[in-house]
Amino acid sequence: MVKLSRFSVLLAVGLVATLSIKTFVAASVLRPNGSEIAIAMAEAMSLQGFQVAGLSNFAGRAAAMVQRDNCLLYLVPVSEQGWHQETVRTGLVEGQKLYFLFNNRLYERDQPRWEPLLGFYTSFALAHGGLGSGYRPVVAVVSSSGCNVSAVDWNILKPVPYVRVKIVSHRESEDY
Repeated sequence: MVKLSRFSVLLAVGLVATLSIKTFVAASVLRPNGSEIAIAMAEAMSLQGFQVAGLSNFAGRAAAMVQRDNCLLYLVPVSEQGWHQETVRTGLVEGQKLYFLFNNRLYERDQPRWEPLLGFYTSFALAHGGLGSGYRPVVAVVSSSGCNVSAVDWNILKPVPYVRVKIVSHRESEDY
């Protein structure tokens, strides 16, 4: 007969317990999709006097289109890995300028990568436990020539809550 050590038994019990928890909890948390993020961004911008034109499409991505005076902004949620940076950049037309927004900070040249990745995985892990403030998306901000994007109060943007769904769901997340 095989002798099992206490450690082996505890390891097996712990593995079964953690896998069952992960199966039921992990399947129930999804990141918000691009449309949900764009809607949350538009609502926050309306509090600053921007008129919301609604959801639009920019370079094949869901986007919120907002305007104030002669300033037109497209707010395009992009992946934290940087996969959509060039797609959005190639969608620009003459007179438009591209910024990236993460954690209420604007980046003028390139999309930040490490901080958003770390932030996503940390917030996602916290969401599995029912903790945390939500998902802080990376957003490409496409501005018209009449915009002073540094004058916009980006601190008004709050994290977007994760979506909790049943284990069996027909909801599909966006292609991040």
